Amino acid sequence: MSKKTFSCMVSVTLLSGSERNVYLVLDQKPTRINQKLKTLDQYIQKYPSGWKKRLELANLLYATGDWQRAIEEYHQVIERQPQLVEVYLNLGKMLQLMGQEADAVAVYEKALSQVRHEATQQHLGGLIAVCRHDLEAAIVAFESATALEPDNMTHWLALGRLQMQKEDISGALGTFDHILSVHPNDIVALIDSYDALMILGDVGEAEVRLLRLLELAPDDCQVLKRQIETRCRMGLVWEKEGKQTKKMIDTARQRMATVEGWELLAYYHIAREEFAEGVKILARLTEEHPNNPKSWHSYGWGLFHAGQYQKAASAMETAYKLSGEDAKIYRDWCKILQGTRQSQQPAKLEARVACV
Repeated sequence: MSKKTFSCMVSVTLLSGSERNVYLVLDQKPTRINQKLKTLDQYIQKYPSGWKKRLELANLLYATGDWQRAIEEYHQVIERQPQLVEVYLNLGKMLQLMGQEADAVAVYEKALSQVRHEATQQHLGGLIAVCRHDLEAAIVAFESATALEPDNMTHWLALGRLQMQKEDISGALGTFDHILSVHPNDIVALIDSYDALMILGDVGEAEVRLLRLLELAPDDCQVLKRQIETRCRMGLVWEKEGKQTKKMIDTARQRMATVEGWELLAYYHIAREEFAEGVKILARLTEEHPNNPKSWHSYGWGLFHAGQYQKAASAMETAYKLSGEDAKIYRDWCKILQGTRQSQQPAKLEARVACV
């Protein structure tokens, strides 16, 4: 895992038709994308049996969010070079995030047939278990990988993120802290540990890590997003400080997916108690991205802050359904219902979340 990384966001359409915004962590920022795509396409047409340029094309398509084409190219690379484990990992990750979990399992199982390294086998087993929604088995597999290869931070990161998914926030924080004890400037682990600290309510330590991130990667879009959210939460939305916050939002909107950028602008208006303007922005997002659960999730919170409680609950319900019944969105839906004194919660959904 690289200490110096670049974050970007891509919008992915799932098999269900819903959208998902995905942050990718890359070793470097893609540049001259259109020219590179044209050059690589021309080369591959001239030398279709080669694999190195095809892999370069697939990686570029992956980084820029053209995942359907990337999947096709990765499959062709695997046909030519079946021993390249990193290709299986990228291909499986895309399929998994797109909701094609059975296809992702097939890719990971094919990778297993090529691997003799036990720690890598355990890691792949963990990925397969995640696709099959067997999170306990996945935890065991990733823990085995870290024990077999403790110096490989990729195993630790996978473990920590799975612990976050299982809502073992303290355990996840411990895992991220282990990564940072070995690589104190690891941007990915710093971001993930910041999120864990915020969930645990340790705002002071979270802000320390955010300051460190601002020293290491002030232009990273994930860091910028968290900086803006912190400034809005602290009320730095008026006069000179407010202008600075607004300038940061304008920068973020140039670097991030449409939904995320407009959300930050809406948060800014809500922090200024300009609720009508904030809700208007979020409502427009749901119109432009009706299948994106994040747009409905943010719209729900905006409505709640604006005092439109019934509409807020309805928007959060839509977000929950579009997300594939995400546990976090369900909890937020319940918070809105509790906040509006609607104590009766859907028993069917409650039982489902209890199993997460």
